[in-house]
Amino acid sequence: MQKVLFISDESPFSFNHSGAASYKTSHLMLLNQLENLDIYILSLTKNSGSHTKDPLVIPGLTFKNISFLNVRFPSAQKVYPLPKTVFKFIFSAKRLTRDSLIFPTINTTNICILQRQIDNLKPDIIWAEHIEPLLLASHLQNFTGKIIYSHHDFLWKLLLIRRRKSKDFIQSFLYYIIQKKAIQKFGRYVVGGASNELQEIRKINTFSSTLYIPTLYPIINLPESSPLPKPLRIIHLGSPKATANRIGVKNLLCKIIPKLYNQVEFKCYLIGINNTTDHELHKLLDQPNVICEGFVDNLESVLRPFDIHILPYNKATGSRTRYSVAMNHGQVLIAHKASIEGIEGLEHNQNCIIKNSFEGMVDAIIQLNKNPAERIRIGKNAKRWHDETHQIQTNASILKQWLLTNNICHD
Repeated sequence: MQKVLFISDESPFSFNHSGAASYKTSHLMLLNQLENLDIYILSLTKNSGSHTKDPLVIPGLTFKNISFLNVRFPSAQKVYPLPKTVFKFIFSAKRLTRDSLIFPTINTTNICILQRQIDNLKPDIIWAEHIEPLLLASHLQNFTGKIIYSHHDFLWKLLLIRRRKSKDFIQSFLYYIIQKKAIQKFGRYVVGGASNELQEIRKINTFSSTLYIPTLYPIINLPESSPLPKPLRIIHLGSPKATANRIGVKNLLCKIIPKLYNQVEFKCYLIGINNTTDHELHKLLDQPNVICEGFVDNLESVLRPFDIHILPYNKATGSRTRYSVAMNHGQVLIAHKASIEGIEGLEHNQNCIIKNSFEGMVDAIIQLNKNPAERIRIGKNAKRWHDETHQIQTNASILKQWLLTNNICHD
């Protein structure tokens, strides 16, 4: 048996604020399918030691050969004001010092904690979920195994998208230097959920072997027949704590919903958002027909087949997750082209609707409202395509072949 140390920047067993499992859970489901692997999970969160032995329950899926390491990473480096951070960053000769200035969890204490785990466990593979686990693993001594980097986002891009103050440009540049150098030196094996970002990684590190893995959830069974309720239901899924969701919701409430009034009878359900959100979004939420659902434990209760599932995020960043949830439930995906860039297999007017403008998305909603048969056709095609291409067992075989090809694991 080969040992895999799965390091995550948060609990991989967590569900986001809308009720959907994280991309990290998707990877655990894949690794769980592979034979001859013992998986040990280590979380960098402060409450990482509070999990039970069986913290993850997904209906229809049994987890095997997975253990949670009851380890705490309590130490955090002092956070300096930006001018002092820049000064120390420029004049420091040590990579660890520069890393810790941007990511406080990357410090001597936490490296020692991880090193003890490595010495005791002696893993063959480290699976680093996101950039902080990769950076932490990069400072280990005498680790002779392979490190797999699971890429989620280019953090410098998200910082500039969410804010555009002068200090953000400086901080974004520091993120850029750290993440780019980490990929150049330690990004030999990379998996990700967006092929466009993997292509960018291969430009940063020409020796990198990458693997595209779509976001996977256990496939659900839909009822044989589903009514089309009136008024039209428009769904947005995701907590505003994530940059893509926050920008997308603002686009939806400012550039799409107002243009539907007097055109379509509808209700817009915002899953993962509640009325107690910050002041900026709270003002936008005060519109007719906009309903905040907050956290939903059972998504099947709100994600109904043939509803409109809208992706109004207009930036091509990060691993994509929401499209998979929508299509798994047989919903009609209307997406801004940028929001699904890097997802392989989506076809306009076949299994989804793809538009390059908010005006086009508005027109698509109006047309689909007039044509229920078209909604049913696209929703059924979406579910069929999802179920054919997002099987956990099939993608586990693809992952296994990639691991074998790169001599990371053996039969």
